[in-house]
Amino acid sequence: MKKATMTLLAALVLAPALAQAETFQEVFNQQRALYGKGHEFTFEGKTYKTYHPEEVEAMAEPTKANAEALVASAEAKRQEAAAVGYEWRFTGRILKQAQDALAEERFQDAMNLAAQAKYQARKAVEQQAHVASTWHHAVPE
Repeated sequence: MKKATMTLLAALVLAPALAQAETFQEVFNQQRALYGKGHEFTFEGKTYKTYHPEEVEAMAEPTKANAEALVASAEAKRQEAAAVGYEWRFTGRILKQAQDALAEERFQDAMNLAAQAKYQARKAVEQQAHVASTWHHAVPE
């Protein structure tokens, strides 16, 4: 009887954890936190690397055209974050550093900085969307 009770108790405790499927984003975030950027991992039989989309963009050949395009797209994303009232404090400063690097023809530096600014702006937009969909949880009943 004790063994059956323990087995049942273990099944009840472990079932929610086992039944809860991890999403790609959860696995990606976990792998990124544990191993950093560029780590290879497998999800549902496919192999991925822990690069954010902006980091992949910054890996393009460091030419003036590529740097200008990435700086422009980072600026557009920054404006999107500002339009919803969620621009982060340092995004504009980083973008200014990217523009300065571009002017000095340090194209790889410009691309890396623009990628960082674009990432921050993308996360700010995601933050606003999250807050907009969950604000009611913060209101006392």
